[in-house]
Amino acid sequence: MTRLIILLLSISLQPLHSQPELDFKPVKDWGTLPADYVSGAGMAVEVDGDGNVWYYTRGSHPVMQFTKDGHLLQAWKEDKELSNHQGAAHGMGIGPDGGVWLVDRETHTIFKFSKSGRTLLTIGSFAARQGTDDTPYAFNRPAGIAFDSHGNVYIADGYLNTRIAKYSPAGNYITHWGGKGDAPGQFNLVHGVTLDEKDRVYVADRGNKRVQVFDKDGKFLAKWDGLGTPWNVTYDRREKVIWMCDGDLGRITKLSLDGKVLGGFGSDGDAPGQLHQVHCIAVDAEGAIYAAETVNQRIQKFVLSR
Repeated sequence: MTRLIILLLSISLQPLHSQPELDFKPVKDWGTLPADYVSGAGMAVEVDGDGNVWYYTRGSHPVMQFTKDGHLLQAWKEDKELSNHQGAAHGMGIGPDGGVWLVDRETHTIFKFSKSGRTLLTIGSFAARQGTDDTPYAFNRPAGIAFDSHGNVYIADGYLNTRIAKYSPAGNYITHWGGKGDAPGQFNLVHGVTLDEKDRVYVADRGNKRVQVFDKDGKFLAKWDGLGTPWNVTYDRREKVIWMCDGDLGRITKLSLDGKVLGGFGSDGDAPGQLHQVHCIAVDAEGAIYAAETVNQRIQKFVLSR
């Protein structure tokens, strides 16, 4: 029995570099940036229902929208409406209705914008922050956002509250779960969240170096250990898998819905195709992977070699 336990542990903790290598390559010179763009950390990336790519940065144009081919469609400058809110860009999501949701970590606020950058909704505020309070609208350095099939909003909240908070599409509080710790259902830095087609919730529990899985009401279902350090996760509807980015290793990993490592790619560095502190990833309907990097201050697109 002891030998079996040791064997299972050795499998679950197998280094990611010994897992199958996926043949993803960067698309050269993808992404046309504005001529007057002053670079900043790449924090988040998302793909909308039309296949366009949204990029959230701490640069002079915090939000940019590209076609899948990397042509710039629009860029929101700092002097647009959103700049009045921004303390520290962090997470982003595109809602089912096309709304652009931004997570501002330092003002502890979630903003919903129209596609043209007009504020439609806010949840939380700097004044509402109260330590590790469990109150419905008090975030504390929130990190990420995702949506279920009904448009409900799930906030990865985050660095200090260490919980998932759930809201209606209109921003009304529904429930929350979590708390500080390493037991099943507890978190230590809730850094990212995504949902699959069955509305199962996958949480990047970065501080505990694991992914946890819940139903839409917060019931604990599973935890996946030995994967590295999940900085963020995203669901791939095309292949019905989870993609995870590891900002410590500079790697992107493909996971089955029961937590098995199916492969990965990437290495730490700043050359084209390498990744350093990859903060967020997104996948489009054709299987291309987009990666936002903080220290390298860029977005990259990766596609499978043919």
